[in-house]
Amino acid sequence: MTAQVPDLIRSGTPSACAGRFVLDGGTWRDMVENLRHSTLPLLGLWSDGGQVHALFMEGTRPLLASVAVMDGRYFALSPVRAGAAAYERITQDLWGIEGMGATDSAPWLDQGRWPVTWPLHDRPPPAPAPPEGVEFTDDAAMVQAGGTVVGYGPAEGDFQSPFHLRLGLPGERIMQVRTRMGYAHRGLCARMRGATVAQAARLVARIDATATVAHQVAFARALGAAAEHAGADMDDAAMFVSELERIAIHLDTLATAAELLADGRFAILAATLLERVRQACREGCGSRLLFDVLPPAGDAGRTVSIPMEVLTELRTGCATLRHLFWRPRGMAMQARGRGIVPADVARRWGIAGCVGRASGVEGDLRPYVSRSAGREGTGGDVADRLAMRLHEVEMAVDILSTFDGAAVSMPAGYDVHGSGEGMGCVEGPTGPVWHWVRLAHGRVAAWWCGDASLLLFQALPGILSGAVYEDVPLILTSLGLSAAGADL
Repeated sequence: MTAQVPDLIRSGTPSACAGRFVLDGGTWRDMVENLRHSTLPLLGLWSDGGQVHALFMEGTRPLLASVAVMDGRYFALSPVRAGAAAYERITQDLWGIEGMGATDSAPWLDQGRWPVTWPLHDRPPPAPAPPEGVEFTDDAAMVQAGGTVVGYGPAEGDFQSPFHLRLGLPGERIMQVRTRMGYAHRGLCARMRGATVAQAARLVARIDATATVAHQVAFARALGAAAEHAGADMDDAAMFVSELERIAIHLDTLATAAELLADGRFAILAATLLERVRQACREGCGSRLLFDVLPPAGDAGRTVSIPMEVLTELRTGCATLRHLFWRPRGMAMQARGRGIVPADVARRWGIAGCVGRASGVEGDLRPYVSRSAGREGTGGDVADRLAMRLHEVEMAVDILSTFDGAAVSMPAGYDVHGSGEGMGCVEGPTGPVWHWVRLAHGRVAAWWCGDASLLLFQALPGILSGAVYEDVPLILTSLGLSAAGADL
């Protein structure tokens, strides 16, 4: 009889971090094998140098399994969880820790230009001579088919997110997709080590401008778990600024998609509403992009608010956007059938958030939102993803309206001097964002985080396969990809 994976994990030794259990090598191996028969979603995998940690989501509760690294190796999860592959490659790039049996060992971050190999290793060896250029290997079918190979990314002269795609087009449609990541890597794990809680919080707020509040909330919750008093009274404040961010990011995505689809009326209205929200964020929260709005980087005790007239304007504007979106020859009709992410593909890669919900995958880490809310369309194409974002803007406006124009107070300041370990998860604009932190005498001893983009980037070859080249910008926009969130 197959053992339940959560039971196997909880059979391990409880750690200082609530929900984290340390497994011996045999139990970890059993866990990996039993994951073949389990639907338990994997949210992330990383190392602190001595152990490897795998984060699962049991409903809305994080469940963390850890195992000691033996001779620089551990049993890989990628054979049973496709989304683990990039995490394993990153762990090998940074620590030199090998996932035994991994499906892919190619570098994710290290493009051969670092001064050392395995920079987070206790004794990082010197790096070999850098390569003369970026190399890609085309598969045999692509070479035989001939056709055109084109690049997509900032190196091609457009203002794009810092990642590179190599797209093979033997005919009208894309046959091969190769990704190149690491351009947005900033060494955040090394920079966080030894930082004070306040210094770390300011860095966290700048990980990804498209999810700055989500990262602040997840980090604050991790601190709250590590130091019991920290962040315990932040629920209202977190909900308020999180939904405000969700509105802004979704409107930005919708405006960009409308421009790509040449829907000028929709694009102008969405951009106008976005600017109204940004101004309200500056006036009511102190930052247009909502940087440093939550303690410990933000001012404890300050209040944040948004005028009711702005919410009224948003509600009216969303009604107009909905009409424009669904009208004949509108955005919904133009985007239908493009960039499809079927439900089974979303589940295979562990894709959640608004992208997953648009593919029919239920789930939402927000306790105040139904897990099955937002059934705008579940076919998983660009139209469904954009419709889901518009629906979530309307939901967020309703949630903010429950505050009835009242100012929301930020929680008490963070005064963390002790030691501890904690995990925090939150639903970001694109999907789950999580942080894990270990404190030692009030400073960060170890840290890692993740968001939805890393899983989405891994699924890109399947999503873009069969698409026409002209649809690539629209598909990428609808997914809400962030190289900064993926590369750290």
